Amino acid sequence: MTADPTTQTPVAPTSAAPPTAVVRGAGAVTDDVPERGDGAPRPGWGRVVGAAAGTAVVVGVGTALVARVLMRLVADVVDAETGFSVVGTLGIAIVFSVLMVPAAAGGAIEARTRRAVVGLVGVLTTSVVLGWGTATTALVDLADHPLREGRELDLVALLLVGFGATVVVGAVTARRLARRWTLGRGGDEVSGRSLAQP
Repeated sequence: MTADPTTQTPVAPTSAAPPTAVVRGAGAVTDDVPERGDGAPRPGWGRVVGAAAGTAVVVGVGTALVARVLMRLVADVVDAETGFSVVGTLGIAIVFSVLMVPAAAGGAIEARTRRAVVGLVGVLTTSVVLGWGTATTALVDLADHPLREGRELDLVALLLVGFGATVVVGAVTARRLARRWTLGRGGDEVSGRSLAQP
């Protein structure tokens, strides 16, 4: 007696290959693997370095120009000779850009690793180093110009606070901008969601 082929139950294959099998070499770089389950790919190190360097230059130059204006105002208040030049301004811009690297690098690495502490350490490092350097330079310059009590002293104190605020705002901006440039479009939203996760 022969079995009717239409009544036979199909047999499932014993082993099936996964629908998306990916073969990776021994030394393959897997920068495209998401670190978390939020669906966002992890940026590569090239993007991290580029974002950090670009941000440090842009924010460093901008912060240096604001600081240069504050220096000019301090010089006007104390009636000091103003020897500002293009070369001097360029030198200050270079120094500010270099010292802005920790905050920018912290923001870029934070975007890759999803670790907010890295960005905070970068901001703190830039704020302390650049703030200390700016404050000591200003105090040395003011040592040659004794301040009179009253309005002059108040204005200089206000401008010195402005120096500190400029440095901190610059560092925070560098962190945020580097994070955004590293993550690309919608970077702040993705970073905020990632950092909110444990």
